Amino acid sequence: MFRSLLAVFAVGSCTAQPAPSLVLAADGYLTTPVAGLERTGATARQVAVSGQPFPQALEVAVAQASAETNATQLTVPNLAPVKKGDGLLVTYWLSGQAKTGEGARVEFMFERSTSPWTKSVTHPATSRPDGSWRAVSAAFLSAEDYAPGEAMASIRLAFGPQTVRIGGLQIQNFGTSKTLDELQLMATDAAPLGRVEVSADFSELKQTMRGLGGNFCQPRYGRAEAMDAVGQYSLDNLEVVTGRIGIPLNHYAPSHSKRILDGPAGAAMEAMAILKKRGMPVIASVWEASDWILPGEQEAMGKVLPRAAWGEFISLTADWMVEAKRRHGVVADYFSFNEPDYGVNVKFTPQELADFIAQAAPIFRQRGLSTKFLTGDTANGSTAAEYARVLLGDSRIKDVLGPVAFHSWDALAAADGTYSEIAAVARQHGREVWCTEAGHDAALWQKENPWQSEENALRTAAAYARTIRLTESSTMMYWTYQDNYPMNDGKAGYPIFRMMEAMGRMFGPGDRMASISLGSSGLEGAAMLDADGKTRWMMLVNTGGAGEAVVSGLAQGGKVSAFLGSTGKSVAVAVKGGQAEIKIGPREVIFLRAEAN
Repeated sequence: MFRSLLAVFAVGSCTAQPAPSLVLAADGYLTTPVAGLERTGATARQVAVSGQPFPQALEVAVAQASAETNATQLTVPNLAPVKKGDGLLVTYWLSGQAKTGEGARVEFMFERSTSPWTKSVTHPATSRPDGSWRAVSAAFLSAEDYAPGEAMASIRLAFGPQTVRIGGLQIQNFGTSKTLDELQLMATDAAPLGRVEVSADFSELKQTMRGLGGNFCQPRYGRAEAMDAVGQYSLDNLEVVTGRIGIPLNHYAPSHSKRILDGPAGAAMEAMAILKKRGMPVIASVWEASDWILPGEQEAMGKVLPRAAWGEFISLTADWMVEAKRRHGVVADYFSFNEPDYGVNVKFTPQELADFIAQAAPIFRQRGLSTKFLTGDTANGSTAAEYARVLLGDSRIKDVLGPVAFHSWDALAAADGTYSEIAAVARQHGREVWCTEAGHDAALWQKENPWQSEENALRTAAAYARTIRLTESSTMMYWTYQDNYPMNDGKAGYPIFRMMEAMGRMFGPGDRMASISLGSSGLEGAAMLDADGKTRWMMLVNTGGAGEAVVSGLAQGGKVSAFLGSTGKSVAVAVKGGQAEIKIGPREVIFLRAEAN
């Protein structure tokens, strides 16, 4: 199919549009060695293929799990130059199977080939579990200018034991002859959803939702105002039930003897007070501290806090919290280091963090602080379960640990089993699961003004649905409700804001998640039972082409309605024999609501 698309543009159309050029060598994905085979015990080979528009494919068999999805990856350099803003369309075929019986997972990126690895696109995909070939396509704009060899098409493969086959990989460059919307339509037309069967079981209920929350961390970045216009608009127009702020220790204690209580340090205290006075639990997290106590350059990643400095660091943090209590009468419910597994910016092994908490907890109590400690707050879900398992297994600190916490930046790429393991660990130890940074792409800031795009809203919805469904999170805390990955301009909401409003209706306080089967790797979603015990919800996220869903378990004799998450516009739904049938457009998020008689 993709060859025929290329042929159409090569000969031109009635509008005589220029033919796209090819960015990669035609057989580059077959001739380029796969990197990191030894890191996951993987093997790679070419295999013959029949019945497809390509005679050979690359097969990679991954034997071992890895905490890093790029531990084993294919990186094909660009053969042709690319200009910033060029419209690109990647197409390839995917088949394979994970050891668990699920489809094989990969993640495609087009990125700079050297640091800082600027990414133009991050696009995960899952193969059909039955081993048949699936067409994958994604449209994007180049983030930078690239001479030959300065960029690369990367396919990450280290998603646990699995066999992956990739065929027909190519990137077409349309320059400026097509808009991104036109290219995205081409991509979705090439990969239709088709007819899928979706079923929900509302007798099998899981976590109770707290609701949706967000991060309010601008003072951590040096802002001297507690709540900017973006944050205030979020608070005024959304139901915010959990919040997270950053403790700017580098601004609070620039030297061993100096303390600055105004500016960012005071603004962070005030931000915590604003959130606490709305009745929500608040997390206070540390990213950065001054170099006199945390060696290394400011904002450098992976820094290690010397054990000899732990006592002084704990006292310094407690001082800031006690001052916030004195000024505003509020205490943080939970404390964490931001992404300690990855080191943004302080790195701890789980055992080191357990030792730190064992030392900090009694000092906090002596200082009159009831603050507990998040279990993890890891950079991604892929590392959360094992990190939390170590902390929760330490008898010294189990009574001062709070929810299992992680960030969902890998939500669209991680294997189902990886995310489900977070729920399993939390259940074993009687803990809630909190997603303390909710989003779909940690590198989104590298792209050209993506905040107002429908793409951001669509992929955020997919990340929320998948994370809540698999990890059993009881809250998702968007990064951020302020002017950092903003969802509004302080006066009006962007598409992501409208999507958040819709999700807030479905994932409200007291609602219970129900079991759901989605029937297609091209569809994401979740099902919820409203707190009233009568109203049933379903969210379906289609990131591909058009299709139709036949939904069972939702209709219960009453009215079934549906609306689009992006606009709130009503969508027709037919109920026949207890099943709801609904057409799903390309790249569309639909919410269904069923009321009992």
